[in-house]
Amino acid sequence: MNFKIGDFVRFVDEAIEGHITSFLNDDIIGVTDESGFEIPVSVNKITAVHGDMKRQDDEDSPAPVVGEFVEKGIYLAVTGEPKDGLAKFWLVNETSFQLLISIGETQSGKQKGHFAALLSPSKTVEFHKANFSAVGKWPTFSIRIIRHANTLHTSQPILEEEVRIKPISLSDPKTRLDLLAEKAWVIQLDIEKKDIGIQRLKDFGK
Repeated sequence: MNFKIGDFVRFVDEAIEGHITSFLNDDIIGVTDESGFEIPVSVNKITAVHGDMKRQDDEDSPAPVVGEFVEKGIYLAVTGEPKDGLAKFWLVNETSFQLLISIGETQSGKQKGHFAALLSPSKTVEFHKANFSAVGKWPTFSIRIIRHANTLHTSQPILEEEVRIKPISLSDPKTRLDLLAEKAWVIQLDIEKKDIGIQRLKDFGK
């Protein structure tokens, strides 16, 4: 077969592909692979590749590596525009965990169940609607989440958060989350809490 500079070829005996970049002599051709190295090879040891051709032994290649386990990325998000009136509350799961979710509504020191669901990895769920005109009266949500996975992962405690969106919170800029169709005001629920010395502040005030 006649080859020319630029032809895309594959090695007969090895899983190497590349473009012909030089003719070293009558029998040896220089093939540059995707890493940028030129490899000398006998003209009898390469074959032209047309389109998406596969070697027979490609079928025995290892399966692609599964993506890394994602342990962080659980968000409460609020979408909507004040001028349009309606706010929507979402839980967003960007982790590899299945989430068992229980959300209660706190009123006068007591709670009532508000929402419960099982949320799969890379999914979202809407759990509440409210009017922007009543933002000062939006409820305090008591959120409890159990993280579950069938693959090996770092043990995670039950996630417990009390969340209330205040009017001042809506003055912050919105954030884009890949799983939501629009920007939102976002609170990350599984972010590591820093010890700001609350007890020392209390003691200082005595």
